[in-house]
Amino acid sequence: MLVEPVLAQSTDWSFAISPYAWTPGITSSVETARGTVEVDKSIGDVLSDLDLAFMGAFEARNGRWSLIADLFYSELSASRTSPLGVLFSGVRIETEAQALSGYAGYRVHEDDWVAVDLMAGFRVNSVDINVSLSPGLLQGQSFGASETWVDPLVGGRVRFAITDHWFATALVDVGGFKAGSDLTWLAFASLGYQIDERWSIQGGWRHVSIDKSIDGRDVEIDFSGPLLGFTVRF
Repeated sequence: MLVEPVLAQSTDWSFAISPYAWTPGITSSVETARGTVEVDKSIGDVLSDLDLAFMGAFEARNGRWSLIADLFYSELSASRTSPLGVLFSGVRIETEAQALSGYAGYRVHEDDWVAVDLMAGFRVNSVDINVSLSPGLLQGQSFGASETWVDPLVGGRVRFAITDHWFATALVDVGGFKAGSDLTWLAFASLGYQIDERWSIQGGWRHVSIDKSIDGRDVEIDFSGPLLGFTVRF
């Protein structure tokens, strides 16, 4: 999460908006009647295959309490050689993924160097995967898996002041618990620079993992890669 904490002693609402660029590599697998179709796309592959992406975060804070929202949306299409041998000559996978995470946070500790928030919330996930197998020994086939669901989440965030301007942030959440996904988790770490009271920039790494049955198919998706963004507070 790119939104940095605000001092807990404040009794007024404060807000922060953080647009960011996240270019993750994607690893996914979809169970089919012919076997499991796996895709492993590097960061460079994703940049060339990405059709559309939007990412951003928002935080509202009052004293020790905070409300946090994070939105991720992407459309990705890619073609590759068939993972099912000579049965099919190739495969094309089109993936549309979006996730809206919402947390309520409570500041459990803050001093001049460290601030710690415990969080609970949810993540609304929507995944639409379409797989087209080109003719080989067998005729071409197409199938898809699509679902929207909500995962409960628990997590925490820690911010470390390194100097007057430099800071580091780490966030982790875990959820699903078979109420939505079988298991989902997010981990994020960044290094930031506070330009002034309103503006800061951050760069880091973010990983999101989803393990779920969609339309009766076992689907595993992992997004992992670097990000860069800025925060404005008001």
